[in-house]
Amino acid sequence: MNYNNRHDNDSTTIMRIVCAVAFVTFSFSFLYLRQSDVLSVAQHVLSGGQTTYSPTWGAVIITLTLMLLHRGVNTYFPINRRFHWLTYFPSFLLLTIVTDISPEIDINFSMGAWLWLLPLLLVAWFFITLGLRNVIDYEADINSRGLFSRLVWINLFALCTMSLCTGLISGGDDLFHHKAKMETLLVDRDFAKAAIVGEKTLDGDPTMTMLRSYALSREGRMADEMFRYAVNGTSETLLPTGKNTRLMLYPTDSIYRYLGARPLPDMTTRQYLSSLLASGYKTKAISDYILCGKLVDRDLDGFARELPLHYNINDSLPQHYREALVLYTHRRANPLVVYKNQVMDTDFDDFQKLEDSISESSARRLALFEQYFGTYWYYYEYDK
Repeated sequence: MNYNNRHDNDSTTIMRIVCAVAFVTFSFSFLYLRQSDVLSVAQHVLSGGQTTYSPTWGAVIITLTLMLLHRGVNTYFPINRRFHWLTYFPSFLLLTIVTDISPEIDINFSMGAWLWLLPLLLVAWFFITLGLRNVIDYEADINSRGLFSRLVWINLFALCTMSLCTGLISGGDDLFHHKAKMETLLVDRDFAKAAIVGEKTLDGDPTMTMLRSYALSREGRMADEMFRYAVNGTSETLLPTGKNTRLMLYPTDSIYRYLGARPLPDMTTRQYLSSLLASGYKTKAISDYILCGKLVDRDLDGFARELPLHYNINDSLPQHYREALVLYTHRRANPLVVYKNQVMDTDFDDFQKLEDSISESSARRLALFEQYFGTYWYYYEYDK
């Protein structure tokens, strides 16, 4: 009898240790690897910019708090067999609520459905746990021994299920995560990494395009690489002067200091850039914002008129400007600017031949996407 009790206690101890390690590993990894950027944004917004979030210490403190919550729950509701996982439910619930951050947190902070869902789930958990605690001593022996026992795997499966639910509920908005990541990298002045966040994402938004454009501009690569990524919005949304683009963590004034001056209230992006030029702020960054804005709007005529004011027309032009000039030269009977480049002209001819060889529109777009996405030609004709 004592031998069986000792082995039963040993198997229960092993199960509890395995569950604790699994929870701590998931919680820390989820907070540090997946949620640190959105938590940084949330803390900045909710504190009015007075405090900052440390990814490492934040993950450690939150995880320790959740483990203390588990210990408290397990003290009052000791369930040590196949339903031990239920003692982690409040910790998973709190972790989910803490990390379920709305992309609109800077506009309207709200608990949303958690206001009624939280008490409902806790009441249901309380009565289920209370009932199980009263009958747990009568549970049949499931012959569990050792690290790979059935007892361990039942509880691990339940913990994995709760981990999956937490990840799906609070970690699924990739676009928000991309933008939060870009802003934290901009704060760290890591412009190169900020530029490539979400590089394969095709369903971005104007704010993501604005952040990427700024990062590329700080690297001096805006006119060479902007259209290698998904571009959303218009020339007016390349800067945070309107309602369609906004920053939540990175200071807006940092962008304006980089360009030269702050805009007046209600000034559009176009007016702002023009006023900078009129005030004598003629830099490569301002020129590229103006010219790339014309390209984003597919305003080839405006681009052709503006380009000679900023660049010499030769083969040293940035990549997208050369692509736009080749397209403009082929599209206009009497172009204001004539640009010839044998290699690029040949590439554009190949683009047109492929375009003409496929009659079905979706198949044509797919074929051109596979070969020419990243060029201004594809953006101009198909990325709409």
